[in-house]
Amino acid sequence: MKKSIYFFLILFIVFSTQGKSQELKLDDILTKYFNTIGIEKMKEWQTIITIGKANSQGTEYPCRIIMKRPGKIRIEVEIQSMKMIQAFDGQHGWMIMPWSGSTDPQDMTNDETKIIKDQADFEGSLYNWQEKGHKAELIGKEDVDGSPAYNIKVTKANGDIENYFIDAENFVILKVTSNIKIQGNESEGESLSGNYKEVNGVLLPFTIENKSKGQTVSHFIVDKYEINTEINDSIFIKPVKK
Repeated sequence: MKKSIYFFLILFIVFSTQGKSQELKLDDILTKYFNTIGIEKMKEWQTIITIGKANSQGTEYPCRIIMKRPGKIRIEVEIQSMKMIQAFDGQHGWMIMPWSGSTDPQDMTNDETKIIKDQADFEGSLYNWQEKGHKAELIGKEDVDGSPAYNIKVTKANGDIENYFIDAENFVILKVTSNIKIQGNESEGESLSGNYKEVNGVLLPFTIENKSKGQTVSHFIVDKYEINTEINDSIFIKPVKK
């Protein structure tokens, strides 16, 4: 009897050890994620234009996000026949906020520039995180709307924190939470991505839900992505006042 108990105990230890050894490490998860979305194909892209609409409190706002390597971005949102513009030329951030009473371009604050500069990163914080000066660590598995997901915490070089929740089965990003310092205060946000489709060999989300403190702030629906369209650098540069 003792031999039988000993035998089954050994089997339990062996299978338990095998199960643990099969748990994916951080590098394994990231490799699967990059392969799934087609990161090598994305690296061939020089420009990407995202065209869609944001729905907030029952009102739709046409949006266009224009990105160009290296590190340039322009965001346009039409609100009540007026166009809000936020842009980063690779060095400086600026914006036009018509409802503020002026259509003149204004320089962004350091915190605003920090945020839009991060948005201009084609591949995102997870790709080459060491070279970008970030720290990445695998926290473990968590449930995201019924799907098990790997929680990867990224502490960025600027001190901001992002948590990426990668689907444990399909290896796409389901959710990103962020903790960003703005004017000395911490601002928390949450973004949920879905409806992934292949675009020029890359999996991209066509729906994005943005939340703050658990409440939905907006839904962004992508109508289409335009890849490698010719874009003049001048649209990213702050206009000179006339």
